Amino acid sequence: MRQVLVAVLALTLCANSFAGEKEAMKAFDRAKRTEPELLAFLKKMPKGGDLHNHMSGAAYADYMLDAAIAKGLYFNPDTAQFTTDSTKVPAQSLLSNNKLLYSFMNAASMRGWTGAAQTGHDHFFETFGIFGGALNAMNIDDVFVQVIGRAKAQNLQYMELMAGVAPDSANAEYGRDIPSSTDMEAAFAVLLPRLPKLLAAVKPNLDAREGLGRRLGQKSLSGSGNPITIRYVYSIYRLASDDSFFASAAAGMYLAKHEPRVAAMNMVAPEDHPLSRTHFQRQMAMLDFLWKKLGKPNLTLHAGELTTAISPPEPMRNRIRQTFEIGHARRIGHGVSIAFEDNVDELLAKMRREGIAVEICLSSNASILGISGEQHPLRLYLSRGVPVFLNTDDEGVSRTTMTQEWVRAVRDQKMSYSDLKEMARNSIEYSFLPGKSLYFDRNYAHLAKGFEKARSPQWTPSREVERLLAGSQKMQVQLRLERGLVAFEGSYHS
Repeated sequence: MRQVLVAVLALTLCANSFAGEKEAMKAFDRAKRTEPELLAFLKKMPKGGDLHNHMSGAAYADYMLDAAIAKGLYFNPDTAQFTTDSTKVPAQSLLSNNKLLYSFMNAASMRGWTGAAQTGHDHFFETFGIFGGALNAMNIDDVFVQVIGRAKAQNLQYMELMAGVAPDSANAEYGRDIPSSTDMEAAFAVLLPRLPKLLAAVKPNLDAREGLGRRLGQKSLSGSGNPITIRYVYSIYRLASDDSFFASAAAGMYLAKHEPRVAAMNMVAPEDHPLSRTHFQRQMAMLDFLWKKLGKPNLTLHAGELTTAISPPEPMRNRIRQTFEIGHARRIGHGVSIAFEDNVDELLAKMRREGIAVEICLSSNASILGISGEQHPLRLYLSRGVPVFLNTDDEGVSRTTMTQEWVRAVRDQKMSYSDLKEMARNSIEYSFLPGKSLYFDRNYAHLAKGFEKARSPQWTPSREVERLLAGSQKMQVQLRLERGLVAFEGSYHS
């Protein structure tokens, strides 16, 4: 009789879980009637992680203007930049001069781009040179609190931020008299003794940053038990000289291997730039060499952010393939040019088989590349079983949020409620959080032993489950997502 009662209870809990999901799906279908309804629905929905977020492009120009005024900077109407040159217009003047105000706001983001004077690509990348002076006026701690707080308010559970991790003095010390990369073995021998010193400077810097968690209403930033958990992606500049690129890559990989809060390394700058094209093979060779030397750290690399409007077709024939086959990327940023790749069917099958995930950035792909709707490869990736998930990229420049990325996925890419849930789960499963997964063999229908009923509303963890959770940061964040989905869907089921 006891076994029968247990079985009945289990079936009841399972039925309640499915009922909640069914009602949430109905609410989702109703919300699709208008964009405001959909926005309101999706803002509340747990979204997993944002793993492709450039901190420098995540700040909104509005807050940069506030900082420029507070710091007493001056505005140059000819360049739309803020400066310390007192012969220019006081920043305060922008509050009473709409022409100057809008010239900055429009130049510093995609806010005023119409496509009439220049392409979205050109305007987007010019913004970074425009807003630099105003961004530097901001307190970096305030930037972190704003960006992370914005994500937390939209029910994200995790972020991997492309942001600086070392003090400027430590970076300068490490980069002094960098060796020639012509002989990579010799260059590595020179750089290797410097790497522990850089790590020693990074640890207290990130320790101090942990205190920002209190401003967000949690104990720390990196703790897996927080409502939102933060890791960092060390970024290197792909337009740098070979020697600088090699030294930066060595630093990024070393930190990604030895500092748990540095989740991975990436490389940034326009992929269509001539230097990105002509230096690509050499850079992949450097990454291959250093990855093997430094213990095979996590890499996520921009690749395939290209179209024939900004690139010859030849680089697109193998850019994504070589980025993970030679460059050892476990995730691909953007991946828009996938259909141009040689042997694309075999390549997609390999990406699915090896779990090479793609970081989808819909808003920036639309504004920078002019790619949206049926031009976008999101559906191609999904049809071939390649793991994908949504990201903001440069949300301040693009004037977007993660919730708006989800809205765009639904309205522009026809994503279903089930698609959104899968992408949310993908964002944690393919994150670089350490530890075992909550799911068996990456099958979200099969939860790990002890967690089989974790999607039931009344489920509580056993001591064995708590022990398993203590040994896996990834499992902790995944469970937080699952329980968040249970609560969210349960709110639609009375």
